[in-house]
Amino acid sequence: MRQGLLLALLLPLAAWGMRPLDTPQAVPETSGLVGAPYTAPLAGPPPAFVLPAGNPATLVIIIDDLGNRLKEGRQTVALPGRISVAVLPHTPHGARLAEEAYRAGKDVMLHAPMSTLDQRPLGPGALTADLSELEFRNTLGAALASVPHVQGVNNHMGSGLTQQAEPMRWLMTELTERQLYFVDSRTHSATVAAAAAAEAGLPHLSRQVFLDNVAQPAAIAERFVDAVEQARRRGIAVAIGHPYPETIAFLQTVLPGLEAQGIHLATVSEVLALAVH
Repeated sequence: MRQGLLLALLLPLAAWGMRPLDTPQAVPETSGLVGAPYTAPLAGPPPAFVLPAGNPATLVIIIDDLGNRLKEGRQTVALPGRISVAVLPHTPHGARLAEEAYRAGKDVMLHAPMSTLDQRPLGPGALTADLSELEFRNTLGAALASVPHVQGVNNHMGSGLTQQAEPMRWLMTELTERQLYFVDSRTHSATVAAAAAAEAGLPHLSRQVFLDNVAQPAAIAERFVDAVEQARRRGIAVAIGHPYPETIAFLQTVLPGLEAQGIHLATVSEVLALAVH
């Protein structure tokens, strides 16, 4: 029964999301404009995305990986509602996007690169297990300085580092001193990052759902429904996505109608009841 209901909710939006927006067609013979380009009009606005009914709840949405691409970053900043954005350090457009996000009332976070189990390239500002405590804290400080208006940090990758207690203690100590929060992206089930934050008394949250591991409209819609259902059960849930065109298009359509369906969108700092820096 639940699977049938979910398909009924997802398929209209998914089909709309996969429609070509600019489809060349043959010129109508009656137009008299032989050879002129013709763009087929859209059938209308996208169908409303109706969520399964349930208790009112709060949803936190974080969009990661901002900084390398200006267009997608600005589309993310322009999304309606109280979302949070996580900016990679030392990127070409990171500082500009952070400024724009701050002015738009979004939470600005540092998306701190951390070492992985499979040794993937991390980019500048990476926190790794081979750093001393001083090197670790200096690297983190430089990364934070590269992103203005930072209110908190979440990990970019980090399947390796977030399992190691000592670097996580260093991280939470630095964030405590700077009065920042932490969100555990939970890129590995054995992460100790949230536990280290709790031990340090640091305000923190943990991710429940990744929206776009499969960046296709139907898959994103299904993960979004999962996030909402978890929020209704827990009272709050944290969903993380990325500035993919499919994710941005989906959120542009869905976010305006959330409040009317009992889902309150909030930034991390609002949920943690923190003052904006």
